[in-house]
Amino acid sequence: MTRLGTSLVLAVLWLVGCSAPSNAVYAPTALPDAAAFPYVAEVMVLRCGTLDCHGSVSRNLRVYGDEGLRFSASDRPCAPTSTTGDEVAQDYDSVVGLEPETMSEVVADHGANPERLTFIAKPLGIEGHKGGTVFQVGDDTYRCLTSWLAGATETSACLAAMPETVCGLSPTASVDAGAQ
Repeated sequence: MTRLGTSLVLAVLWLVGCSAPSNAVYAPTALPDAAAFPYVAEVMVLRCGTLDCHGSVSRNLRVYGDEGLRFSASDRPCAPTSTTGDEVAQDYDSVVGLEPETMSEVVADHGANPERLTFIAKPLGIEGHKGGTVFQVGDDTYRCLTSWLAGATETSACLAAMPETVCGLSPTASVDAGAQ
């Protein structure tokens, strides 16, 4: 091969090797309903969003909310006393962005086999999770999350899955940490 031919081959390889992948390759084809996410978000804030868990900027699945990590630098835990719309939007982006291809597959399959998603598998104890098993197949938290993935959010399950919260206490309530 001539010097010119070698140069042309190298130039073509360089152009092909440096081209950006198509955005279509990474674009999710199906996403769960953002409008139904506030119920799911609040369950995640209360179950997963404490400062020692997913309410941390160092986590891949980051959960913002009134009980922990706040999205706005001016907000503090319990002030304001509810999760803001910006926090819900950030939580949605965090959940759907964690495994976008797998999320699209689960949503396209109407929520079938949701354990393919890490954010379902880990709290079920299927995969290692520092927080241990957080919920069981069939309980209210599971039904809340998986019904959202299936496109028919069971808001009653979401509401039933919400534990009592620190922010939900009246400002004059006394808390006995040793009480059962």
